[in-house]
Amino acid sequence: MIMAYSNPRWYDFVAASYNVPFGDFIEDRIETEVFKDALWAVVGEQERAGLDLVADSRTFTTGNYSDVVVYYFSRLTGFVPYGPNVKYPLYSTLRSPTCVGDITRAVPMMAPIARMLTELTDAPLKIQWTAAGTLTGLSADRYYSSERDRAMAIAAALNEDILEVDAIDQVKVLQLDEWFWPYQYEDWSIEVFNRMVEGVRNAKVMIHLCVGNYRGGRGYRPDDTAKPGEGAFDLHARKGESLVYESVIPKVYEAKIDILNMQVIEEADLGVLEALRKHPLPDGVDFVCGVIDPKSTYVETPEEVADRISRVLEVVPAERLGLTTGCGLKNLPRLTAYQKIRSLADGAKLARERLSVSAAA
Repeated sequence: MIMAYSNPRWYDFVAASYNVPFGDFIEDRIETEVFKDALWAVVGEQERAGLDLVADSRTFTTGNYSDVVVYYFSRLTGFVPYGPNVKYPLYSTLRSPTCVGDITRAVPMMAPIARMLTELTDAPLKIQWTAAGTLTGLSADRYYSSERDRAMAIAAALNEDILEVDAIDQVKVLQLDEWFWPYQYEDWSIEVFNRMVEGVRNAKVMIHLCVGNYRGGRGYRPDDTAKPGEGAFDLHARKGESLVYESVIPKVYEAKIDILNMQVIEEADLGVLEALRKHPLPDGVDFVCGVIDPKSTYVETPEEVADRISRVLEVVPAERLGLTTGCGLKNLPRLTAYQKIRSLADGAKLARERLSVSAAA
């Protein structure tokens, strides 16, 4: 499962009163107990649904995607929480935190949550961060001399957290979300990403690329006339509906990744498969495909999920393919989110059965 899962609604009411977690958990405090109970609930639903990996589910956010931004910036030094509007259309109603000093990790971000997860389940874990390139695109600057310098400082701060999580044996996948790359891919993007994961030794590194999922918005889908570094775009200014996949494929292969993750759900996503045909996955890099729509309350049947998987298998061999949701499910009702991850697991099982029958024929 990618990114966020729907919280228990009681937790969202309580969490609105606390900034939890902020650094390491302090035992026997109500906010720690509340967070742990909520995390336990979403872990249980993932296990009952039949997922192979249990994700942290971004339980720390109450559903507003600005929380995903504020969570990280408030745990870094050097930022104030106000500034100009974010310069990308899907997020343009949000404000950019502004850098006014040296950027370092003030307190642990995902490491305390990862350790808490090991107390709640024996399943292999996937821990997620909003990555340095995206945090750079979401922020403004009154301190560093260039956007690259700010990005490298953010990457170094995140790296400290990532290495702390990588040392936890139960964590098998480190997910880094670069949902700004399809909007604005810079000549320093790979350098910054590689700095962020420098020193990872144990878990696999997965990069998640998408166009964003703010409040269920469809996102901006630039065509091949989009240029790196353009900044803000008119949502309807371009001719096509397919993403600029070739602005990131095969460039993303230069990053220190073990897994590439993108979605193939609707017709507009088929450019992913075309890009993978033209630029096959390099040795050592697998593909995890999003096959569940995070922006619709319609629950896919296992047969529909298996059909989507079959389309991907025309390009990616089964032994190098993993499956997940297209993006976070936080915007959906909890019951719908649960039904969708069950369909994900059931659809994967059906696809495996189809492959077995085909191999035996």
